[in-house]
This record gives sequence, structure tokens and C-alpha cells, in this order.
Amino acid sequence: MAESFPRQQARTRGFTLGQPRSFTVAADGSRVVFLRSSSGQDPVNALWVYDLATGEERVVVDPRRLGDQASERLSVEERARRERMRETAGGIVSYATDRDARIAAFSLSGRLLVADLTTGETSELAVPGPVFDPRPDPTGARVAFVHDRGLHVVELGTAAVTTLARDGAEHVTWGTAEFVAAEEMGRDTGYWWSPDGRALLAARVDESPVREIWITEAADPTAPPRAVRYPAAGSPNATVEVHLLRADGSGGTPVRWDRERHPYLATGAWDRHGPLISVQSRDQRSVRVLAIDPASGGVTALAELDDPHWVDLVEGVPARLGDGRLVTVEGRDDTLSLTIGGASVTPADLEVRSVIEVSDAEVLFTAGTDPLAVAVWRWAAGEAELT
Repeated sequence: MAESFPRQQARTRGFTLGQPRSFTVAADGSRVVFLRSSSGQDPVNALWVYDLATGEERVVVDPRRLGDQASERLSVEERARRERMRETAGGIVSYATDRDARIAAFSLSGRLLVADLTTGETSELAVPGPVFDPRPDPTGARVAFVHDRGLHVVELGTAAVTTLARDGAEHVTWGTAEFVAAEEMGRDTGYWWSPDGRALLAARVDESPVREIWITEAADPTAPPRAVRYPAAGSPNATVEVHLLRADGSGGTPVRWDRERHPYLATGAWDRHGPLISVQSRDQRSVRVLAIDPASGGVTALAELDDPHWVDLVEGVPARLGDGRLVTVEGRDDTLSLTIGGASVTPADLEVRSVIEVSDAEVLFTAGTDPLAVAVWRWAAGEAELT
């Protein structure tokens, strides 16, 4: 008897098990890093590498070889992140690499692990745990991570740990995305490395204004309810600041913008031109793209996006080309259009869904003219047509 669709849906976690996901391409194009479980019935993701020169793929880290997945222990932050990402798998569910994809950092049961993607060797770093959201700097010399509401850095050469920022207050965290950003804006991190690995752009989140609610554990009626700070519609939000922090722990600089008018931190990035953020008004009708002066923390508005209804936040933007021109996706004539330096470069009937990559002189993005179909498109500087 054939298995019913509901049973197939449940067994495969919505037909997602066994599919490759979370791709990272090395800067030189030599390898592709991704996550995948072994089959459509395996819920444990492993870390894989595909070698373009040989056409071979290999497992770099199988978490089952590093510990019993049945006893996986998740921190409060990791559990919340997985709930907000609608994550149904286990094992390695997220990772980050350096610019050349030579190393990858990830956490398992709150432990910080680093994998050499060329040799396949994996080591656990002796840092305070549980660890949340570890990310190597672009040069591969150190790894930043969140622990105990603070942002820390560990040097891979010496294993020395430096605390970059931590208030100690119960409801203040550094380097994490608050509920609104993670649930509604698709921002799952709260810090970004500079290209040279010497500084970070980091969010400081104060949740003390947010009201508490109590949540019971549906799977365990005997468990006591737990308090959660939830910003219900119309109620106070968390207070979000942004700071520039030096990776050696020698201090930082606050970033100044009109947080009364634009309280939401929608996106963050740091490219060769410097730090870049976009901030949004609470009614979602106004977004400002701001370039940050790393020395002073002052900002310069690069784009002002306004809409009488709301401004769409599109994945992958804002970003900048090698010549500094700003890449955004903006509503033009009832269509979300790709814009370069403020000028639309896509036809009126092509709806842009997301931006995959912005390099020195080209942009890869997904778009379509039919709501039921989407394709990958390419815009390149100096070329008259999209491909």
C-alpha cells in the first residue's frame, strides 16, 4: 500500500530532508560548502564540500561522529533561533566560513567547533559556553561568538578569548537579532565583521521595555511556564543600538542615527567601502540606507525609500558594487525593480524576488514575470541586456 501524502510530508519534514541547502561559494570559486542530510529520511544535517576542479563532493563533518544527536542540548538562544527559522532538522543547521571558505565555524550542543574545509579536520575550541552564532572573520584568523548575552572573539592561533562587549544586565544582549528582526525582517544575526577582521559592527539590544508573557510547554504539561518578552502589536519594542567594536577588545564607537524616526535595524553589512546599515520606521513606510564612518560613527544617507503603504525588505540588499554604486530593490510602477545607483535596470514586468550575490561588477538575482515561476538573472556593468 502506497504511503499517504500526509505521512510522506511528516517523514521528510516537508520534503526538505536530503536536500542540499545553505550554500557558500569560496571567493576564488574553487569549492562550494553546503549542508545536507544523508537521505530523505535522515533529519541530521552534515557539512559537505563540493570541489569544482574534480567534480567530487565529500562530507567534512558528520555530527554523529562528534556526539550523540539524541542528546543534543540547545541553549535558549539557539532554540529560539530555530523556532523563528522554522528549523525542523538537527545536527549542523547553520555555519559560517571565512572569505576563502577554508574554515567553517558552527556550534553543536553549545560547543564551538571549527572545521578545516581543505583537510577535513575538526576541532573543538575551549571557550565559555553555551556558544551561539559563531562566525569566523574574513581572514580566518579568529572567530566571534555570542555567550552569556555578550559578544566575544577567540584567536585561532592562541585560543585566547577576548570579550568585546557585555553589559551584564539581564535583558541586554550584544550581537543577536531581537524578536522583530528575526521573525519579521529575516535578520538572524546581530554582528558583522569588517573585511580585514580588525573590527565588527554589532547590535546592542535592550529588551527591558518589552512586556513579558508566559508560555507553557505543550509537550510536557508538568513543566512550569516560562517567561518570554514578546513585543505584541502596539506595545513597546526592544531598544536597538549599533556600535563599532575593535576586535582586540580596546573599545568601540556608537553609531548615531535618528532612532526615534527609524527604530528598526533591518540589515547590516561591512564591505570594502565601510559599514552599511538600513533602518526602518515602525509603520514600515520608510527605510533609510546609511553608510557609517568607522572613525566617528556618523552616518550618511545613501538612499531614502518611502511608500504610502509599506517598503518591502528584500533579501540580499542593500549592497554596493566595486565602484561604490548602491544596489537596492525598490517599488517602481507596481513592480519590485533592481536599481543600481538609483536607476532601475529591470523591465517593468519583471518582479525581483531576492538578490543572491553582488560582486564588483555584476549582480545575480531571482525574478520572474509569472507569480508561479522564478528564474536566476544576471546584471553586469557595461552590458546592455540582462541574462
